[in-house]
Amino acid sequence: MQADLIKEMDAIQISVNKQLDGYTFSISPSVRALIKTWFPDAHPANIIFVSYDIKSGFEDFYTKLEALIYPAMLGIEKQSDLIQKIQEVRFVDTQTGKVLHTYKIGMEEK
Repeated sequence: MQADLIKEMDAIQISVNKQLDGYTFSISPSVRALIKTWFPDAHPANIIFVSYDIKSGFEDFYTKLEALIYPAMLGIEKQSDLIQKIQEVRFVDTQTGKVLHTYKIGMEEK
């Protein structure tokens, strides 16, 4: 399917690779192209690396980080624009293919 023919999606996948000292988040070239088609002023990132101290307890903070990672990864400033096209963002482990977490766009955690 061509990016210009896709009007909306249920979910965008962000790949997550856990490393010894942090996490690498990435999106595929086809997702970057789709985002640029939908939002010409967007600047989607190829990769975002978040480093942490091994003893910092970062694992407990990880799911809260997602709300900050996906807007930076997709390069879209206004969540209200994104919610018109995407319902959720899935964070998927690159090693296992397992969905680590699903973040619903527009749903604030209580």
